[in-house]
Amino acid sequence: MSHRANFIVKKFLSQENLLNILRLGGLLTVAILAPNSLRILKPLFLNEKEREEYYPYSVSNAATKLWRKGLVEVKETNQGYAVKLTVKGQEKILQFELNSLEIKIPKIWDGKWRMVFFDIPERLKKQRNFICKKLKEMNFYSMQESVFIHPFPCENEIEFIREVIGVPHDVKIGTLEKVENDEELRRIFRPILFRQK
Repeated sequence: MSHRANFIVKKFLSQENLLNILRLGGLLTVAILAPNSLRILKPLFLNEKEREEYYPYSVSNAATKLWRKGLVEVKETNQGYAVKLTVKGQEKILQFELNSLEIKIPKIWDGKWRMVFFDIPERLKKQRNFICKKLKEMNFYSMQESVFIHPFPCENEIEFIREVIGVPHDVKIGTLEKVENDEELRRIFRPILFRQK
C-alpha cells in the first residue's frame, strides 16, 4: 500500500475563513510573543479533520493580522489566553456575507414580481448608493431611481441588507401578483428565468 495515500495536502488559512471559524464556535488558545504577535498553542476548530487541513503557522499569521486590525481580542480563560471575536470582527463577518449575497433561483417561477422601493434621506447618501449598487449586482431592474424589481423571492435578503447598512425602516419590499404590460420585464429577465433548474 502506498504511503502517498495518507499524505494530507495542507492549506493556508485566510483571515476571512478564521473569522468564520470563530463565529461558528471555534477557539484558539494563544501565547503572546510580542505586542503585535501571537503564537497559536491549541487551535480548537469544529473538528480534528478541519484542524489538520491548515498549516499551523498560517493560523497564527491570520490570528495576528486580525488582532492588529481589532477584529479579534485576546482574553484570559481557564485554559490560557483565547482569541475571541470583537464587535468590529462581527461587523466584518456581516460585511463578507453582504458582499456575497445573491438571490436564489427557484426551480419554477411563481409568476409574481418583487418590488423594492426606498426613501433614504440625503444624510444617509452612502447607504442609499450602496443599496442601489447592491440591488443591481443582484440582478434587480431599476424601474425608477429608488424602485427596483425582481422576479424571485428575496424578502430575507432585502431584510438582511437594510438591517446591516442601518436603514431598517427606509427600505420596503412588496410582492405583486401582476404588473401591467410586463412583457418588457419578462424580456429583461429572460436570461435568469431560463436559468431555472
